[in-house]
Amino acid sequence: SSNFGPSSRAIWGAPLTTAMEAHSGVVGELEADCHELRSMLDAAKRPNVRKELQRVLDMLAAERARAAREVGSSSGVSTISPADASVEAASQPAAKRHAPSGTASKPPPPVEVVHKPVPVDIKPMGPWTEITTFALDLGGYDKPLVSVDLRLKGVEALPSENVTCDFTESSLDLKVIGLDGLNYRFLKTNLDKDIVPAESSVKVKKNHVIITLQKVKGQYGYDSWTDLCAKGKRRPTNNEKSKDANPQDSIMGMMKDLYEDGDDNMKKIIGEAMYKAQRGEKYEPDSQDLKPSPSLGSMDDI
Repeated sequence: SSNFGPSSRAIWGAPLTTAMEAHSGVVGELEADCHELRSMLDAAKRPNVRKELQRVLDMLAAERARAAREVGSSSGVSTISPADASVEAASQPAAKRHAPSGTASKPPPPVEVVHKPVPVDIKPMGPWTEITTFALDLGGYDKPLVSVDLRLKGVEALPSENVTCDFTESSLDLKVIGLDGLNYRFLKTNLDKDIVPAESSVKVKKNHVIITLQKVKGQYGYDSWTDLCAKGKRRPTNNEKSKDANPQDSIMGMMKDLYEDGDDNMKKIIGEAMYKAQRGEKYEPDSQDLKPSPSLGSMDDI
């Protein structure tokens, strides 16, 4: 028979009870830590913060599970509580642990990528190199075209959009971009006569740019050009004159043109003739008035 009574069994069991209470206290502390970490994980938004909290939570959950097993082995009775049974679940992602049964967790909202506009450096065109030499074909009397030939070596190698020409009724503006690192321009305003912009054109050939100007056709045919640009005030073209105009007015207009382009002697003769014509008088120029202007010199000087 045993010599130890109930009092002796109580004494021997005291250390065991004290150890179990100590282990239970550790398990409770770890459970409290895990609970607080879960609250923090639920509130966290940043991916890196959530990852770090999950790592610490998994570590404490594993430690709590070990402590719970030690308590159970010391007492011979399983002390796994519902919290202990969720140790494995604690190691799962928080989104899966807290997702309602039968529903899939929502993916995080996509991060909107903001595309910043790329700055484009737009440089102004120019500086321009003026084209000053060219060949000119005025077309002669009653010819429909005026041709301007500009020589530019290698111009045919440029893209077609690098050679442009803008036309108006009284001007042309040729631009050649990027020829040997230079930008060329041929700008002519106050053309001798009006042109038809829609029927005028520019064409690139080997080492040449050809500008073709379409003359305006008037009542009596195409105007006769004296130069590419007018030296003074531009004269009205034939199409600006009425078909029913008084012939006398046409003669007077022609005399005005001669007066504007003539030398001093010619202006004197025409001025007197127009003055007397308006008064109904006949004008007979003096023989001295018909002599060539001294500025033109004589044949002996040639």
